[in-house]
Amino acid sequence: MSITTLVTFVEVFYMDLNNVRQGVHFLQNAKREPSEEPNSAKNTILFNGKNYHYLPFVYQGTTINKSGDNIESNLIMGNHPLSMAKAQQAVLNKYFVEVNVCIMKNDDINTLANGDKSILTTDTWLAASLSYDPEVVEILLSSAVDAVGVNVPNIVLTSKAVGKLPVTSDIQNR
Repeated sequence: MSITTLVTFVEVFYMDLNNVRQGVHFLQNAKREPSEEPNSAKNTILFNGKNYHYLPFVYQGTTINKSGDNIESNLIMGNHPLSMAKAQQAVLNKYFVEVNVCIMKNDDINTLANGDKSILTTDTWLAASLSYDPEVVEILLSSAVDAVGVNVPNIVLTSKAVGKLPVTSDIQNR
């Protein structure tokens, strides 16, 4: 029997007015060692040049229906003031959430098992909604593009960005 060590890295971020990515929270769900200081190096893993701090959570992965209009995922955490504050901030500010699921070395949780080949999935979501009960806080993560509502947030289609655009609404596909 072999053991595979999986770590989920979550970056909560927004894009500023200059279209520069601004990280708000960097979280991981694997490395926690007792320490007096919450931001101690004992509770962090360096990933992509950034320190990711420990917060216990479960990432449920992607759910896609046959028509492709319901792409969503969940982050589930214990109901604690710290996790509730981070979840509420992400949803209220409509932050983006990037999730990387990685295979780490079994004998060194700080190191990817096979370099960049150890990144199993990278997904980018919008923090869409929040639900909670006395035990659990759940953030619904939704695709940034809503295929049904034809909603592409924070993007304006311009000729410079995509080429020639139609000037009438009489568009037909034959």
